[in-house]
Amino acid sequence: MNKLEVSVIALAESESKKGYYVLILEEQKSKKRIPIIVGNQEAQAIAIHLERLQPARPLTHDLFKNVIDQLKAKLREVNIHQLENEIFYSNIILQSVDGEVFDIDSRTSDAIALAVRFSCPIYVSQSVLESAGYEIDDKGKEKKGSYAEYTLAELEELLEKILKKEDYESAARVRDAIERRKR
Repeated sequence: MNKLEVSVIALAESESKKGYYVLILEEQKSKKRIPIIVGNQEAQAIAIHLERLQPARPLTHDLFKNVIDQLKAKLREVNIHQLENEIFYSNIILQSVDGEVFDIDSRTSDAIALAVRFSCPIYVSQSVLESAGYEIDDKGKEKKGSYAEYTLAELEELLEKILKKEDYESAARVRDAIERRKR
């Protein structure tokens, strides 16, 4: 797997899916961003650690970290390796005290909640970055291309992708281009 390192750069309430949150990952060299929709509990588990809060009792991810630490194992990395039907697939790579490596399937939100606790790298495959990532310009807006280069079907597909990323300003521009094309 050709993998690229990403960082958690934002976590906010989802505007399109009430009760959910959008977690934004950014690839460090290209600055491409990947939005991932996560549930309330997973968002809370990530946010609590990022904000350095201490819950009264360990949360599930804290418990899992404590178990790994007690076993003197290490969480080496998290890999987001596949995107299928809008679902991200991930695994965590654990290494035991004797050096044995374990590749364990994980929900992406759980893997990231553990990665922030262990300060381990989070990687994304090139194919996931290409299909789910988007570029931003110097002002933090999605980079613009010439819509004249797109067919009507491609514009409609682009609109769907942008809406999934909850970038409503860019979606409005694409919608306007579609309307102009249909006239």
